[in-house]
Amino acid sequence: MKIKATSINNLTDARYFAAWNVEWLGFSLEIGSPNYTRPQDVKEIKDWLVGPKIVGEFGLDQSLTEIQEAVKLLQLEGVQLSMYADLSLAEQLQEVTVIKEWVLDDLTNMDGFVEHCTIAANQVDYFYLDLEKNNISWADLQANSTALKSLQELCTEYAVLISLVCPPEQIEAYLDSVKPHGISLQGGEEEKVGVKSFDDLDAIFETLDDLDLIY
Repeated sequence: MKIKATSINNLTDARYFAAWNVEWLGFSLEIGSPNYTRPQDVKEIKDWLVGPKIVGEFGLDQSLTEIQEAVKLLQLEGVQLSMYADLSLAEQLQEVTVIKEWVLDDLTNMDGFVEHCTIAANQVDYFYLDLEKNNISWADLQANSTALKSLQELCTEYAVLISLVCPPEQIEAYLDSVKPHGISLQGGEEEKVGVKSFDDLDAIFETLDDLDLIY
């Protein structure tokens, strides 16, 4: 199973996720984003890493030229586009893996994501469904059979990466039920330079490792 680490903004996080063999490390390159990372810092962090593919995470107002310049400067292997970004951008970024974000505000609006996948299927490589941003949990998904069934069907047809609130002890049940192509885990701020607790992430990764889902 593929794992994407999202919103990385420090070397401590980057090295931690790389040690767990994640597929992608995502860096926000949108100025003004809470997790914005300067291109020069991304370059410095990259120099310490071996393994993960580097993804630039871009916002709505960033142009094709700006994205292409970042791809060239940072030798990005992937681009994550905002849910509101025009699909014409994806069509012109064929040299990199394209991930299209979709932030769901409520499970009753799952049809919007279904429609988006149908429309964008030929332009993007992966869909990134962010449920965690609005604190939608596995328990919430289980309680909404309509949304759960829709998501299960989508995951059989498209390459969907999901970010969702789920306790480590429930991860196996969640993955067995939904069967996403991959999951996304969040980076975050250090307590101080080089110091950060990874207790919560350790529990998740150890569970995934026990399930033989980390390669």
